[in-house]
Amino acid sequence: MDNSNNKDFKSAIIVAVPEELNTQIQDLRKLYDKAFVRWMPHINLIFPFVKIEDFDNKFTELQKVIGTFKPFKLVYRDFGYFQHGKSCVVWLRPETPEDPTILTRIQSALEGALPGFNELSTKSEAGFQPHLTVGQFGGLKQTTDKIESFKKTFKAIEFTVSEIYMIHRDGDVPFTIRHCLKLNGN
Repeated sequence: MDNSNNKDFKSAIIVAVPEELNTQIQDLRKLYDKAFVRWMPHINLIFPFVKIEDFDNKFTELQKVIGTFKPFKLVYRDFGYFQHGKSCVVWLRPETPEDPTILTRIQSALEGALPGFNELSTKSEAGFQPHLTVGQFGGLKQTTDKIESFKKTFKAIEFTVSEIYMIHRDGDVPFTIRHCLKLNGN
């Protein structure tokens, strides 16, 4: 069933950085990311997602999908950027050393369970590009200078992803976790 008429830009499915590990990311985002208040540090897997009233209906189906994947190690240690016209988005590159394709496979499985919700895999010719946005900058020189500056002090962040989150926000308030989908590989 195509759910595309049920899309909501106030909901998403994400991988989030554990709160106790996000200080240095938030220190950068507070200065440079226009979405700092609205979003927690995250990787979008599905965005937009369904309306909040459909979260409960989708939860069981999506838990079955996510439950087929084993927890995995995720590391942030390097930066990249996307260029959009004259401005650039700087982001942290997620590394999954034990399984380099796990994020793409999870995202693809979620899309398979949500026909019509393919914005993130069709946004560019490269397909789904997992990333954690750090900030937006004016041009290429400023962007590359900032990345070099960030690299001098950024210490790698490593954690195990064992949960994927269904998030939503009401009005202009920040996103909050509404449902937790657990990875277990069984």
